[in-house]
Amino acid sequence: MNIADTMTLQSDLTINVSKFQPEAASDEVKNLNEYLMDTMKKDPKWYDVGAAKYRAMRANGETVFPQPIVLDRGRNISMPSREHGRDIPCRVMTPESGVEAKAVFMHIHGGGFVLSSEKEFDTVLAKIADLAHVVVVSVGYRLAPENSFPAGPEDCFDAAEWLIDNAKDEFGVELQFVGGESAGGHLALSTYFHLTTSRPTFHFSGLVLNYGVFDLSFLPQVHHFQKRDTLFLDKEVMEHYRDAFCPGMSVEQLRHPSVSPFYHGLQGLRLPPAIFTCGTEDCLLDDTVMMAARWQIKGGTAVVRILPGAPHAYTLFPWDKCPEAKEGIEAGCAFVREMKK
Repeated sequence: MNIADTMTLQSDLTINVSKFQPEAASDEVKNLNEYLMDTMKKDPKWYDVGAAKYRAMRANGETVFPQPIVLDRGRNISMPSREHGRDIPCRVMTPESGVEAKAVFMHIHGGGFVLSSEKEFDTVLAKIADLAHVVVVSVGYRLAPENSFPAGPEDCFDAAEWLIDNAKDEFGVELQFVGGESAGGHLALSTYFHLTTSRPTFHFSGLVLNYGVFDLSFLPQVHHFQKRDTLFLDKEVMEHYRDAFCPGMSVEQLRHPSVSPFYHGLQGLRLPPAIFTCGTEDCLLDDTVMMAARWQIKGGTAVVRILPGAPHAYTLFPWDKCPEAKEGIEAGCAFVREMKK
């Protein structure tokens, strides 16, 4: 018996501790984690082969990861950036025939600020479009190390501002949501903060933040995450991503709110509702739990979904191999449907 069950004093903060126990993980996700730890040994590190080469290898299915599936229903567009003559590539996914879109969801992909592109997430974008009843616009922001901070964030800011001005004309519905995974969660939250000053009259209906990295100086889970082998992310891998994105920055610089949104004061903001999700086998677990707690402390509504046993990037796995992916994506889409204006 947990000693808390016998106490008469009640905590002002509560956590469903059962979600964090090893026995709560499904057999499917346990098998997936074992497979990933064995398989990742065979995959070259992107920082050993070079970011550009590794991106090409992954796009061509030459790594341990399957080649990304491109769906015919997806559409490539571009939108202007703050730099004259340079456009930002984007990928658009609309709901299947018969489902009316109610809003635009701006998606920002993960990949440590270094890997992936807007063209590699079609299967996830399609699920979001169909289940949430939204037009999904995924942003192809510039990647590090070729384009370090603030290049990637600025592309996301420019895309959001363009969608605020043009989404209704282009897609028939307005921008209401922003979200992403991992580095994309970071960029989504940073985009919200940027818009509070650049477009103060605009208000999101909600944020969808899946296993985001919100502190690039690293919270304790990054330092203490222990697996016998890398389960997508560990401190070493995180350091390489961070140093590519923010080369030469001191700890003080890394903790500036523009670099690490965890350190934003949140004072005086009309915080939109947000859903935070993360698996327990993720070195970014602290980022989700602590950012969500700060959100609520400052008056925002936060839904937190913890997926027992799920690894980093859990939403990207097939649902039969990772039922937690289905649970997490469906939760995010249910949140969007409920929050739509």
